[in-house]
Amino acid sequence: MDAPDIGDRDTLGKLLRTNKRLARELSRIDTVFNAIQSAIIVTDKLGAIQFANNYAARVLGLGDSIQSIFKVLPGIETVFAEMDDSEALIRKEFEISYPEYRLLAAQIIPFDFGGGRNTFAVILNDITQEKRSTEEKIESEKLASVINLASGIAHELGNPLNSINIHLQLVKRKLAKLKEAGKLDAELLSAAEDSVSICSSEVSRLDGIIENFLKAMRPMRADLRECDPLKPLAETLKVLNGELLNMDITVLVNTDTALPAVYGDENLLKQLYFNILKNAIEAMSKGGSLTISATSDDDFVKIAFSDTGCGMDEDGISNLFQPHYTTKPDGHGLGMTIIQAIIRAHDGKIDVKSAQGKGTTITVSIPRKQRHVRMLDY
Repeated sequence: MDAPDIGDRDTLGKLLRTNKRLARELSRIDTVFNAIQSAIIVTDKLGAIQFANNYAARVLGLGDSIQSIFKVLPGIETVFAEMDDSEALIRKEFEISYPEYRLLAAQIIPFDFGGGRNTFAVILNDITQEKRSTEEKIESEKLASVINLASGIAHELGNPLNSINIHLQLVKRKLAKLKEAGKLDAELLSAAEDSVSICSSEVSRLDGIIENFLKAMRPMRADLRECDPLKPLAETLKVLNGELLNMDITVLVNTDTALPAVYGDENLLKQLYFNILKNAIEAMSKGGSLTISATSDDDFVKIAFSDTGCGMDEDGISNLFQPHYTTKPDGHGLGMTIIQAIIRAHDGKIDVKSAQGKGTTITVSIPRKQRHVRMLDY
């Protein structure tokens, strides 16, 4: 066999050196991509993942068996299908729950490698905390403004109400003395006493409105610890049992046999349940039934309260958590605001479904003590 000539050896040497140089460059690029704190994924139009950096694997929970982006980023399949040749870049937000809840801002860039725009680069940035911080800041500013206003109102109204209440007590005493002395007609005296009682009752109601308003607007400070979510519910139902019987409302409770513990503040949970149950009772003025269902998943214990009351229209649902919004003639519109504040203090969720004339279902989700890591099935 003839030995390769010098020209062939030089060509082979150049190829080997080029190969080594390319390998070093690829290693360097790979290191850079894996150091970037953004998820970078290259995929084809069918969702097959061709490349994913380390951050993408961590954020999306990619394992060796996960080969499709459609399985870990719900909704992106529709985006791929809708992108046309005129779109060089699409920005979109995605919400994922595995391996943990995240809100991701995505840039989706199509590429044409000679066979059409069938390859996509997907760049994802985690904006969960940023979004949450922005929402909390807006909410905090709104609350601060309302609390300042409320403090002023409470101060301005509190003093006159206290003065009115004191004078009403004095009037009561004077009426009692006149009654003993027999100096007033009995019918006239009774009417005066009734009027004084009504005024006292209204003063107490106004005091209650101010107190509830301040309580609703003040940030909740929950004393979170391991607790049974059904214990405060049972205690609240016991307190309201007489009212439920008097209103001819039947209560049915369905719960999972092994409901897990939650991180909660028992006193706040009692207040939460009390407000929800009172709303349901007031919605069923002619009687009805209330079904309470408790279930759990990997993250939350979910308790649903379904009544057969008057229900709400779309406008009612959309304004439900607005302070002072109420459909009740004598309501102060703070019950649902307090409920929302308690849910927020527990880092939980609330869902409301209602139809006018058909009842309302309020579902509260409270984080469980130990959240399970869910495994994706492929």
